[in-house]
Amino acid sequence: MDFSLSDDQLEFQAHCRKFADEVIRPAADKYDREQAVPWEVIKEARAWGLHGIEHLYKMGSDPGGLLGVIYAEELHRGCAGIALAISASSLAAAGIAASGTPEQVGRWIPECYGEGDEIKMAAYAVTEAGAGSDVKSLRTTAKLDGEEWVLNGTKVFISNGGIADVNVVVATVDPELGHRGQASFIVPKGTPGLSQGKKEDKIGIRASQTTEIVLEEVRVPMDHLLGGKEKLDRKLERARRGERGGSSGALATFEVTRPFVGASALGIARAAYEWTLDHLDGRRDENGA
Repeated sequence: MDFSLSDDQLEFQAHCRKFADEVIRPAADKYDREQAVPWEVIKEARAWGLHGIEHLYKMGSDPGGLLGVIYAEELHRGCAGIALAISASSLAAAGIAASGTPEQVGRWIPECYGEGDEIKMAAYAVTEAGAGSDVKSLRTTAKLDGEEWVLNGTKVFISNGGIADVNVVVATVDPELGHRGQASFIVPKGTPGLSQGKKEDKIGIRASQTTEIVLEEVRVPMDHLLGGKEKLDRKLERARRGERGGSSGALATFEVTRPFVGASALGIARAAYEWTLDHLDGRRDENGA
């Protein structure tokens, strides 16, 4: 099996590396020190074709999926915090693509990025204080009240929390069914009852905002349920009958995006390795050896 990159992939890798070296790294210290969202760098990423709906379509058109892996590795080699600030909206977009109807995908994924010079952000709100990868233990609830869903709960460690224009919130509809009793909802910025909780003071990845998201009697219309009510009813009924079902929307989203997490870690490791080599070379020069 040939693992070498194609000419197009090598060209894209070089483009991402150039952006990391020329744009991300010069800004990294400032945004890490201030723990501030790097809006200007995100705008530059858009100008370089590395952020936005067109970039997402390019990643999605790659049959092998390697462009996304290359992108994650090279940007995280520049600075993990800034790279995540640029790319975190893609996790919410993946959640919408995994669970939404074609109409919802067409409506909400562009809202995760904005168009033209307008920069928008999105957040994928799954993790809770007592439930990280163990999504079956989520305690955030969604209850149907007439033609609206009412959401209550607190999410933690949410990338883009408090600044997202679109929040994809995973909540429990039927707690007796575990992960099969869950659904995903679109909660737009400014929805009454939606608020930012604690902002995390992190030791790393500081240019990416990470906060709690608090939902108190948050009401969203019926069409903000990803996949729609009929699909949810069928899924719940199969689960109650004990029939086999697929993975939850949250798990499916994580499965699709986890290779990019591994590539991100590789980029961080490469940066550490390169820095160490430069440091040791400098010491050798100083010692004349």
